[in-house]
Amino acid sequence: MTKAFVTIHCETGKESQIIRKLSEVQEIKNVTGVLGLYDIIVEIESADSTILEKIITGHIRRVPHVLSTMTLITV
Repeated sequence: MTKAFVTIHCETGKESQIIRKLSEVQEIKNVTGVLGLYDIIVEIESADSTILEKIITGHIRRVPHVLSTMTLITV
């Protein structure tokens, strides 16, 4: 099992909309708003890193109003 945390910087005021959209993705275990440099943090678990990459590039980074992401893969 591969686990990662993805931090998201988004347009101001769009946090709730993005959180609702990401909550629909099965592999996303937790998504919450945070204060600081990033606006949202997402916890993902997948069978392997290929699926993890597809979730990040195919779902998270394509959500409207997401400006940037940073991925932290656990070891």
